[in-house]
Amino acid sequence: MTRSTRLLVGATVLPLAGALALAGCTPNTSSGGSGTAAAGAPIAVTITDDGCQVSSNSFPSGVVTFNITNEGTVPNEFEVLTEDQLQIVSERENIGPGSSADLQVAMAEGTYYSACKPNMVGNLVGSTQLTVTPGESVELSADDKEAEEQAVTNYTSYVKDQAGQLKTATEEFTQAYVSGDTEKAKQLYPLARQHYERIEPSAGEKFGIEEAGDIDAAIDVRIQDLAADAGKEVTDPEVLSSWTGWHRIEADLFSEEGSPFKFSSDEDRKASADQLNSDTDNLYKLVYGEIDAAGGGKFELSIEDVVTGASDLINEVASTKIVGEEETFSHTDLYDFQANVEGARVAYGNVKDLVTKKDQALADKIERQFSDVEKQISDQSTGETDDGVTTYKSYETIATVQKDAGEAPADSDYTEVQKNFSTSVNALGKSLGDILGTVLSSS
Repeated sequence: MTRSTRLLVGATVLPLAGALALAGCTPNTSSGGSGTAAAGAPIAVTITDDGCQVSSNSFPSGVVTFNITNEGTVPNEFEVLTEDQLQIVSERENIGPGSSADLQVAMAEGTYYSACKPNMVGNLVGSTQLTVTPGESVELSADDKEAEEQAVTNYTSYVKDQAGQLKTATEEFTQAYVSGDTEKAKQLYPLARQHYERIEPSAGEKFGIEEAGDIDAAIDVRIQDLAADAGKEVTDPEVLSSWTGWHRIEADLFSEEGSPFKFSSDEDRKASADQLNSDTDNLYKLVYGEIDAAGGGKFELSIEDVVTGASDLINEVASTKIVGEEETFSHTDLYDFQANVEGARVAYGNVKDLVTKKDQALADKIERQFSDVEKQISDQSTGETDDGVTTYKSYETIATVQKDAGEAPADSDYTEVQKNFSTSVNALGKSLGDILGTVLSSS
Protein backbone atom coordinates (compact mmCIF):
# COMPACT_ATOMS: atom_id res chain seq x y z
CA MET A 1 0.00 0.00 0.00
CA THR A 2 1.57 3.28 -1.04
CA ARG A 3 1.23 5.74 1.79
CA SER A 4 3.15 8.56 3.52
CA THR A 5 6.60 8.62 1.98
CA ARG A 6 9.13 10.94 0.39
CA LEU A 7 10.15 11.27 -3.22
CA LEU A 8 13.29 9.69 -4.56
CA VAL A 9 16.69 11.32 -4.49
CA GLY A 10 17.68 13.10 -7.65
CA ALA A 11 14.33 12.53 -9.34
CA THR A 12 11.31 14.65 -10.16
CA VAL A 13 7.80 13.56 -9.34
CA LEU A 14 6.45 11.61 -12.24
CA PRO A 15 3.30 12.25 -14.28
CA LEU A 16 0.96 9.33 -13.89
CA ALA A 17 -1.88 8.59 -16.27
CA GLY A 18 -5.34 8.37 -14.77
CA ALA A 19 -8.15 5.88 -15.02
CA LEU A 20 -11.39 6.94 -16.66
CA ALA A 21 -14.91 6.47 -15.33
CA LEU A 22 -17.90 8.12 -17.00
CA ALA A 23 -20.13 10.13 -14.70
CA GLY A 24 -23.31 12.18 -14.64
CA CYS A 25 -24.02 15.39 -12.70
CA THR A 26 -24.65 16.18 -9.04
CA PRO A 27 -24.51 19.28 -6.81
CA ASN A 28 -21.68 19.79 -4.35
CA THR A 29 -20.46 22.28 -1.80
CA SER A 30 -17.31 23.20 -3.67
CA SER A 31 -14.03 24.14 -2.03
CA GLY A 32 -11.97 24.98 -5.08
CA GLY A 33 -11.41 27.21 -8.04
CA SER A 34 -13.79 28.74 -10.50
CA GLY A 35 -13.85 29.63 -14.16
CA THR A 36 -13.38 27.61 -17.32
CA ALA A 37 -9.99 26.52 -18.62
CA ALA A 38 -9.22 26.41 -22.33
CA ALA A 39 -8.82 23.09 -24.10
CA GLY A 40 -5.42 21.58 -23.36
CA ALA A 41 -4.57 24.13 -20.68
CA PRO A 42 -3.15 22.56 -17.50
CA ILE A 43 -5.13 22.87 -14.28
CA ALA A 44 -3.09 24.18 -11.35
CA VAL A 45 -3.70 22.44 -8.01
CA THR A 46 -2.50 24.00 -4.76
CA ILE A 47 -2.45 21.69 -1.75
CA THR A 48 -2.32 22.79 1.87
CA ASP A 49 -2.77 20.70 5.00
CA ASP A 50 -6.48 21.56 5.08
CA GLY A 51 -7.22 22.61 1.50
CA CYS A 52 -7.11 21.47 -2.11
CA GLN A 53 -7.56 24.42 -4.50
CA VAL A 54 -7.93 23.93 -8.27
CA SER A 55 -7.44 26.87 -10.62
CA SER A 56 -10.45 25.91 -12.72
CA ASN A 57 -13.43 23.65 -12.09
CA SER A 58 -14.63 23.51 -15.69
CA PHE A 59 -12.72 22.42 -18.79
CA PRO A 60 -13.24 20.51 -22.07
CA SER A 61 -12.98 16.73 -22.30
CA GLY A 62 -9.77 15.06 -23.37
CA VAL A 63 -6.52 14.18 -21.63
CA VAL A 64 -6.37 16.76 -18.83
CA THR A 65 -3.12 17.62 -17.04
CA PHE A 66 -3.17 18.68 -13.39
CA ASN A 67 -0.07 20.57 -12.20
CA ILE A 68 0.00 19.87 -8.46
CA THR A 69 2.00 21.75 -5.81
CA ASN A 70 2.03 20.76 -2.14
CA GLU A 71 2.43 23.87 0.00
CA GLY A 72 1.54 21.97 3.17
CA THR A 73 3.68 20.38 5.86
CA VAL A 74 2.82 16.71 5.29
CA PRO A 75 2.81 14.32 2.32
CA ASN A 76 -0.47 14.48 0.45
CA GLU A 77 -2.52 12.77 -2.21
CA PHE A 78 -4.55 14.38 -5.01
CA GLU A 79 -7.55 12.45 -6.28
CA VAL A 80 -10.03 12.74 -9.13
CA LEU A 81 -13.24 10.86 -8.31
CA THR A 82 -16.44 9.85 -10.04
CA GLU A 83 -19.74 11.63 -9.45
CA ASP A 84 -20.65 9.51 -6.42
CA GLN A 85 -17.23 10.26 -4.88
CA LEU A 86 -16.77 6.56 -4.13
CA GLN A 87 -14.57 5.40 -6.99
CA ILE A 88 -11.17 6.92 -7.64
CA VAL A 89 -10.75 7.86 -11.30
CA SER A 90 -7.08 8.65 -10.84
CA GLU A 91 -4.75 9.74 -8.08
CA ARG A 92 -1.25 10.99 -7.41
CA GLU A 93 0.08 9.81 -4.08
CA ASN A 94 3.02 10.76 -1.91
CA ILE A 95 3.46 14.37 -2.98
CA GLY A 96 5.91 15.57 -0.37
CA PRO A 97 5.87 19.01 1.29
CA GLY A 98 7.29 21.57 -1.12
CA SER A 99 7.10 19.12 -4.04
CA SER A 100 5.27 19.31 -7.35
CA ALA A 101 3.75 16.59 -9.52
CA ASP A 102 1.78 16.19 -12.73
CA LEU A 103 -1.23 13.94 -13.19
CA GLN A 104 -2.76 13.19 -16.60
CA VAL A 105 -6.36 11.99 -16.64
CA ALA A 106 -8.49 11.01 -19.64
CA MET A 107 -11.81 12.69 -18.88
CA ALA A 108 -14.99 12.33 -20.91
CA GLU A 109 -17.86 14.81 -20.69
CA GLY A 110 -19.54 14.69 -17.30
CA THR A 111 -19.15 15.53 -13.62
CA TYR A 112 -16.22 14.57 -11.42
CA TYR A 113 -14.74 15.66 -8.10
CA SER A 114 -11.24 16.56 -7.00
CA ALA A 115 -10.01 16.32 -3.42
CA CYS A 116 -6.88 15.79 -1.36
CA LYS A 117 -6.00 13.39 1.43
CA PRO A 118 -3.25 14.55 3.85
CA ASN A 119 -0.86 11.73 4.75
CA MET A 120 -2.83 9.54 2.31
CA VAL A 121 -5.18 8.43 5.09
CA GLY A 122 -8.41 9.63 6.68
CA ASN A 123 -11.06 11.88 5.20
CA LEU A 124 -10.78 13.84 1.96
CA VAL A 125 -10.39 17.61 2.18
CA GLY A 126 -11.19 20.37 -0.28
CA SER A 127 -13.74 18.44 -2.33
CA THR A 128 -14.50 20.36 -5.53
CA GLN A 129 -17.00 19.57 -8.27
CA LEU A 130 -15.43 19.45 -11.73
CA THR A 131 -17.55 19.94 -14.84
CA VAL A 132 -16.12 18.48 -18.04
CA THR A 133 -17.69 20.02 -21.13
CA PRO A 134 -17.69 18.61 -24.69
CA GLY A 135 -14.24 18.72 -26.24
CA GLU A 136 -11.81 16.20 -27.66
CA SER A 137 -12.96 12.60 -27.82
CA VAL A 138 -11.24 10.15 -25.51
CA GLU A 139 -12.64 7.17 -27.37
CA LEU A 140 -10.52 4.73 -29.32
CA SER A 141 -11.08 4.36 -33.03
CA ALA A 142 -13.24 1.48 -34.25
CA ASP A 143 -10.13 -0.48 -35.29
CA ASP A 144 -8.66 -0.09 -31.83
CA LYS A 145 -11.82 -1.06 -29.99
CA GLU A 146 -11.24 -4.76 -30.49
CA ALA A 147 -7.70 -4.47 -29.17
CA GLU A 148 -8.99 -2.47 -26.21
CA GLU A 149 -11.63 -5.05 -25.36
CA GLN A 150 -9.11 -7.87 -25.57
CA ALA A 151 -6.67 -5.97 -23.35
CA VAL A 152 -9.34 -5.43 -20.70
CA THR A 153 -10.47 -9.06 -20.88
CA ASN A 154 -6.93 -10.36 -20.55
CA TYR A 155 -5.97 -8.06 -17.72
CA THR A 156 -9.18 -8.77 -15.81
CA SER A 157 -8.40 -12.47 -16.06
CA TYR A 158 -4.92 -11.79 -14.71
CA VAL A 159 -6.29 -9.84 -11.74
CA LYS A 160 -8.71 -12.66 -10.95
CA ASP A 161 -5.95 -15.24 -11.23
CA GLN A 162 -3.69 -13.36 -8.84
CA ALA A 163 -6.55 -12.81 -6.38
CA GLY A 164 -7.22 -16.53 -6.38
CA GLN A 165 -3.56 -17.36 -5.84
CA LEU A 166 -3.37 -14.75 -3.11
CA LYS A 167 -6.26 -16.35 -1.25
CA THR A 168 -4.60 -19.77 -1.28
CA ALA A 169 -1.12 -18.47 -0.47
CA THR A 170 -2.47 -16.37 2.40
CA GLU A 171 -4.18 -19.37 3.93
CA GLU A 172 -0.95 -21.39 3.70
CA PHE A 173 1.02 -18.55 5.26
CA THR A 174 -1.39 -17.97 8.14
CA GLN A 175 -1.55 -21.69 8.87
CA ALA A 176 2.23 -21.76 9.34
CA TYR A 177 2.08 -18.56 11.38
CA VAL A 178 -0.58 -19.62 13.89
CA SER A 179 0.90 -23.10 14.24
CA GLY A 180 4.16 -21.62 15.46
CA ASP A 181 6.25 -22.63 12.44
CA THR A 182 8.05 -19.30 12.43
CA GLU A 183 10.72 -20.13 9.88
CA LYS A 184 8.20 -21.38 7.34
CA ALA A 185 5.98 -18.36 7.94
CA LYS A 186 8.93 -16.02 7.38
CA GLN A 187 9.72 -17.79 4.11
CA LEU A 188 6.11 -17.67 2.92
CA TYR A 189 5.44 -14.06 3.93
CA PRO A 190 7.06 -12.27 0.95
CA LEU A 191 6.06 -14.99 -1.52
CA ALA A 192 2.37 -14.84 -0.66
CA ARG A 193 2.33 -11.05 -0.70
CA GLN A 194 3.67 -10.95 -4.25
CA HIS A 195 0.27 -11.95 -5.61
CA TYR A 196 -1.28 -8.83 -4.10
CA GLU A 197 1.61 -6.58 -5.04
CA ARG A 198 1.10 -7.47 -8.72
CA ILE A 199 -2.48 -6.19 -8.76
CA GLU A 200 -2.77 -3.78 -5.82
CA PRO A 201 -3.70 -0.54 -7.66
CA SER A 202 -6.29 -2.18 -9.91
CA ALA A 203 -7.86 -4.55 -7.39
CA GLY A 204 -7.28 -3.12 -3.94
CA GLU A 205 -7.05 0.65 -4.20
CA LYS A 206 -9.58 1.71 -6.85
CA PHE A 207 -12.36 -0.59 -5.68
CA GLY A 208 -13.80 -1.55 -2.33
CA ILE A 209 -16.88 -2.86 -0.57
CA GLU A 210 -18.11 0.18 1.35
CA GLU A 211 -15.71 2.70 -0.16
CA ALA A 212 -12.84 2.63 -2.63
CA GLY A 213 -9.67 1.30 -1.05
CA ASP A 214 -11.22 -0.14 2.11
CA ILE A 215 -9.92 -3.65 1.43
CA ASP A 216 -6.45 -2.30 0.73
CA ALA A 217 -6.58 -0.37 3.99
CA ALA A 218 -7.58 -3.53 5.85
CA ILE A 219 -4.92 -5.85 4.48
CA ASP A 220 -1.98 -3.61 3.58
CA VAL A 221 -1.94 -0.56 5.87
CA ARG A 222 1.32 0.34 7.60
CA ILE A 223 1.65 1.39 11.23
CA GLN A 224 3.35 4.64 10.19
CA ASP A 225 0.18 5.75 8.43
CA LEU A 226 -2.16 4.82 11.27
CA ALA A 227 0.05 6.66 13.73
CA ALA A 228 0.28 9.74 11.52
CA ASP A 229 -3.49 9.81 11.08
CA ALA A 230 -4.02 9.55 14.83
CA GLY A 231 -1.26 12.01 15.67
CA LYS A 232 0.39 9.42 17.92
CA GLU A 233 3.55 7.32 18.10
CA VAL A 234 3.81 4.03 16.20
CA THR A 235 4.05 2.19 19.53
CA ASP A 236 0.90 3.74 20.98
CA PRO A 237 -1.32 0.89 22.28
CA GLU A 238 -4.47 2.37 20.78
CA VAL A 239 -2.83 2.64 17.36
CA LEU A 240 -1.47 -0.89 17.59
CA SER A 241 -4.87 -2.28 18.58
CA SER A 242 -6.45 -0.84 15.42
CA TRP A 243 -3.80 -2.28 13.11
CA THR A 244 -4.74 -5.21 10.85
CA GLY A 245 -3.38 -6.97 7.79
CA TRP A 246 -0.11 -8.24 6.43
CA HIS A 247 2.11 -5.68 8.06
CA ARG A 248 0.61 -6.28 11.51
CA ILE A 249 1.63 -9.91 11.24
CA GLU A 250 4.97 -8.91 9.70
CA ALA A 251 5.74 -6.78 12.76
CA ASP A 252 4.99 -9.65 15.13
CA LEU A 253 6.80 -12.23 13.04
CA PHE A 254 10.02 -10.32 12.44
CA SER A 255 10.37 -8.40 15.74
CA GLU A 256 12.46 -9.53 18.70
CA GLU A 257 10.91 -10.73 21.94
CA GLY A 258 10.02 -7.80 24.14
CA SER A 259 9.29 -5.53 21.20
CA PRO A 260 6.10 -3.45 21.51
CA PHE A 261 5.16 -4.78 18.07
CA LYS A 262 4.92 -8.39 19.31
CA PHE A 263 1.50 -9.84 20.09
CA SER A 264 0.96 -10.69 23.73
CA SER A 265 -0.73 -14.04 23.09
CA ASP A 266 -1.36 -16.77 20.55
CA GLU A 267 -5.03 -15.81 20.66
CA ASP A 268 -4.12 -12.37 19.33
CA ARG A 269 -2.06 -13.97 16.58
CA LYS A 270 -4.93 -16.20 15.54
CA ALA A 271 -7.38 -13.30 15.53
CA SER A 272 -5.08 -11.27 13.29
CA ALA A 273 -4.58 -14.21 10.93
CA ASP A 274 -8.31 -14.90 10.77
CA GLN A 275 -8.98 -11.24 9.95
CA LEU A 276 -6.40 -11.29 7.15
CA ASN A 277 -7.95 -14.41 5.67
CA SER A 278 -11.42 -12.88 5.86
CA ASP A 279 -10.36 -9.62 4.21
CA THR A 280 -8.45 -11.49 1.51
CA ASP A 281 -11.52 -13.62 0.86
CA ASN A 282 -13.54 -10.41 0.42
CA LEU A 283 -11.03 -9.20 -2.15
CA TYR A 284 -11.37 -12.50 -3.99
CA LYS A 285 -15.17 -12.31 -3.93
CA LEU A 286 -15.07 -8.70 -5.10
CA VAL A 287 -12.97 -9.30 -8.21
CA TYR A 288 -14.99 -12.41 -9.05
CA GLY A 289 -18.27 -10.51 -8.78
CA GLU A 290 -19.59 -12.48 -5.82
CA ILE A 291 -20.09 -9.27 -3.85
CA ASP A 292 -20.81 -5.75 -5.07
CA ALA A 293 -18.26 -2.99 -5.10
CA ALA A 294 -18.83 0.37 -3.42
CA GLY A 295 -21.72 2.13 -5.11
CA GLY A 296 -23.55 -1.11 -5.89
CA GLY A 297 -21.76 -2.07 -9.10
CA LYS A 298 -19.62 -5.06 -9.93
CA PHE A 299 -15.85 -5.13 -10.24
CA GLU A 300 -15.15 -4.04 -13.81
CA LEU A 301 -11.95 -2.73 -15.33
CA SER A 302 -11.53 -0.34 -18.26
CA ILE A 303 -8.75 0.28 -20.74
CA GLU A 304 -7.67 3.17 -18.53
CA ASP A 305 -7.37 0.82 -15.55
CA VAL A 306 -5.09 -1.42 -17.60
CA VAL A 307 -2.89 1.51 -18.61
CA THR A 308 -2.70 3.02 -15.14
CA GLY A 309 -2.23 -0.42 -13.62
CA ALA A 310 1.23 -0.35 -15.17
CA SER A 311 2.22 3.16 -14.12
CA ASP A 312 0.70 2.88 -10.63
CA LEU A 313 2.64 -0.30 -9.91
CA ILE A 314 5.92 1.34 -10.82
CA ASN A 315 4.92 4.25 -8.60
CA GLU A 316 4.57 1.68 -5.80
CA VAL A 317 8.27 0.95 -6.19
CA ALA A 318 9.19 4.62 -6.48
CA SER A 319 7.24 5.81 -3.46
CA THR A 320 7.78 3.20 -0.73
CA LYS A 321 10.03 0.38 -1.83
CA ILE A 322 13.23 2.34 -2.54
CA VAL A 323 13.51 3.67 1.01
CA GLY A 324 12.41 0.42 2.66
CA GLU A 325 9.28 1.83 4.29
CA GLU A 326 6.89 -0.82 3.01
CA GLU A 327 8.61 -3.80 4.66
CA THR A 328 10.13 -1.95 7.60
CA PHE A 329 10.29 -5.05 9.83
CA SER A 330 11.10 -7.87 7.39
CA HIS A 331 13.16 -5.96 4.79
CA THR A 332 11.69 -8.16 2.07
CA ASP A 333 11.22 -5.14 -0.20
CA LEU A 334 12.99 -6.74 -3.17
CA TYR A 335 10.19 -9.30 -3.43
CA ASP A 336 7.75 -6.40 -3.64
CA PHE A 337 9.97 -4.72 -6.25
CA GLN A 338 9.83 -7.79 -8.41
CA ALA A 339 6.08 -8.29 -8.02
CA ASN A 340 5.29 -4.66 -8.82
CA VAL A 341 7.43 -4.78 -11.95
CA GLU A 342 5.92 -8.10 -13.01
CA GLY A 343 2.42 -6.72 -12.61
CA ALA A 344 3.36 -3.58 -14.52
CA ARG A 345 4.88 -5.69 -17.29
CA VAL A 346 1.64 -7.68 -17.60
CA ALA A 347 -0.56 -4.58 -17.60
CA TYR A 348 1.61 -2.85 -20.18
CA GLY A 349 1.84 -6.00 -22.27
CA ASN A 350 -1.91 -5.87 -22.80
CA VAL A 351 -1.70 -2.44 -24.45
CA LYS A 352 1.77 -2.76 -25.96
CA ASP A 353 0.43 -3.30 -29.48
CA LEU A 354 -1.68 -0.14 -29.23
CA VAL A 355 1.33 1.86 -28.02
CA THR A 356 3.59 0.41 -30.70
CA LYS A 357 1.07 1.23 -33.41
CA LYS A 358 0.85 4.87 -32.37
CA ASP A 359 4.32 5.60 -31.00
CA GLN A 360 7.03 3.09 -31.88
CA ALA A 361 9.74 5.18 -30.23
CA LEU A 362 7.87 5.25 -26.91
CA ALA A 363 7.27 1.50 -27.06
CA ASP A 364 10.96 0.85 -27.73
CA LYS A 365 11.98 3.12 -24.85
CA ILE A 366 9.61 1.37 -22.44
CA GLU A 367 11.05 -2.02 -23.39
CA ARG A 368 14.59 -0.81 -22.72
CA GLN A 369 13.58 0.70 -19.41
CA PHE A 370 11.74 -2.43 -18.26
CA SER A 371 14.83 -4.49 -19.09
CA ASP A 372 17.05 -2.10 -17.13
CA VAL A 373 14.89 -2.29 -14.00
CA GLU A 374 14.44 -6.04 -14.28
CA LYS A 375 18.20 -6.59 -14.53
CA GLN A 376 18.88 -4.52 -11.44
CA ILE A 377 16.39 -6.57 -9.46
CA SER A 378 17.71 -9.84 -10.86
CA ASP A 379 21.22 -8.87 -9.77
CA GLN A 380 20.01 -9.04 -6.16
CA SER A 381 18.62 -12.59 -6.33
CA THR A 382 19.97 -15.35 -4.12
CA GLY A 383 18.54 -18.40 -5.89
CA GLU A 384 15.22 -20.18 -6.07
CA THR A 385 12.84 -22.06 -3.82
CA ASP A 386 12.05 -25.71 -4.46
CA ASP A 387 9.05 -24.47 -6.46
CA GLY A 388 11.26 -22.35 -8.71
CA VAL A 389 10.33 -19.00 -7.18
CA THR A 390 13.18 -16.48 -7.10
CA THR A 391 14.51 -15.46 -3.70
CA TYR A 392 16.24 -12.17 -2.89
CA LYS A 393 18.68 -10.58 -0.48
CA SER A 394 17.44 -8.77 2.58
CA TYR A 395 17.03 -5.19 1.41
CA GLU A 396 18.87 -3.84 4.44
CA THR A 397 22.06 -5.53 3.19
CA ILE A 398 22.18 -3.40 0.04
CA ALA A 399 20.32 -0.24 1.03
CA THR A 400 19.91 2.24 3.84
CA VAL A 401 16.41 1.49 5.09
CA GLN A 402 13.81 2.47 7.62
CA LYS A 403 13.85 -0.01 10.50
CA ASP A 404 11.00 -0.94 12.82
CA ALA A 405 8.84 1.96 11.57
CA GLY A 406 11.46 4.42 12.78
CA GLU A 407 13.19 7.29 11.03
CA ALA A 408 13.29 7.02 7.24
CA PRO A 409 16.75 7.45 5.70
CA ALA A 410 17.75 10.82 4.33
CA ASP A 411 18.43 11.14 0.63
CA SER A 412 22.10 11.67 1.39
CA ASP A 413 22.24 8.26 3.07
CA TYR A 414 21.13 6.29 0.01
CA THR A 415 23.51 3.64 -1.28
CA GLU A 416 24.54 3.44 -4.92
CA VAL A 417 22.06 0.59 -5.37
CA GLN A 418 19.21 2.81 -4.17
CA LYS A 419 20.30 5.69 -6.37
CA ASN A 420 20.49 3.42 -9.42
CA PHE A 421 17.05 1.97 -8.67
CA SER A 422 15.73 5.49 -8.23
CA THR A 423 17.00 6.65 -11.60
CA SER A 424 15.76 3.61 -13.50
CA VAL A 425 12.37 3.34 -11.81
CA ASN A 426 11.61 7.01 -12.28
CA ALA A 427 12.56 6.83 -15.96
CA LEU A 428 10.26 3.85 -16.52
CA GLY A 429 7.46 5.46 -14.52
CA LYS A 430 7.64 8.62 -16.61
CA SER A 431 7.35 6.65 -19.85
CA LEU A 432 4.45 4.56 -18.57
CA GLY A 433 2.78 7.77 -17.44
CA ASP A 434 2.84 8.95 -21.04
CA ILE A 435 0.98 6.01 -22.57
CA LEU A 436 -2.59 6.99 -21.64
CA GLY A 437 -2.61 9.88 -24.07
CA THR A 438 -0.93 7.67 -26.67
CA VAL A 439 -3.46 4.84 -26.39
CA LEU A 440 -6.46 7.18 -26.50
CA SER A 441 -5.15 9.46 -29.23
CA SER A 442 -7.11 9.55 -32.47
CA SER A 443 -4.04 9.38 -34.72
